[in-house]
Amino acid sequence: MIFRKTTAGDIARIMEIAAQAQERLREQAIDQWQDGYPTADAFMRDIDSGSSYVVETDSQVIATACISFDGEPTYRTIRDGAWPDDEPYAVIHRLAVDRGMLRRGIAAEIIAYAEMLCRLQRISSIRVDTHRDNTAMRRLLDRCGFTRCGRIRLDSGADREAYCKRFAPEP
Repeated sequence: MIFRKTTAGDIARIMEIAAQAQERLREQAIDQWQDGYPTADAFMRDIDSGSSYVVETDSQVIATACISFDGEPTYRTIRDGAWPDDEPYAVIHRLAVDRGMLRRGIAAEIIAYAEMLCRLQRISSIRVDTHRDNTAMRRLLDRCGFTRCGRIRLDSGADREAYCKRFAPEP
């Protein structure tokens, strides 16, 4: 597997992977990503900010994620819990894996890659949010060492479960 920054040429493939994820969520009656989000513009903003990554195998893009170090405005207010600290953190958004590559540990590899990027920048935590009914993502976060911290509210008004993983940064 190769992790690399996303290019504009990857957008069509990323949108295919996002559409597959939207379909899986719809089949599970989860209303996450069912309102046209994420859009190609959202992915282009991630590319422009340098926070969009893809995973390739055999020269084929098989997964995507945004790994950002710019903070997340909707994380400023957390309900029914608290963040463990006010230190800088990375955030993972728009993580999606091609349906033919599911259950192969690719999403966990993306989280491990994000942790490695954090360590290189001396950042000691990653934050993520997901829909309360997205049990696949919540199980993944649990397996990868994340702790549920509370709930955040998206700009759309939707509530999301908020998770954080803390670790020691590189010395």
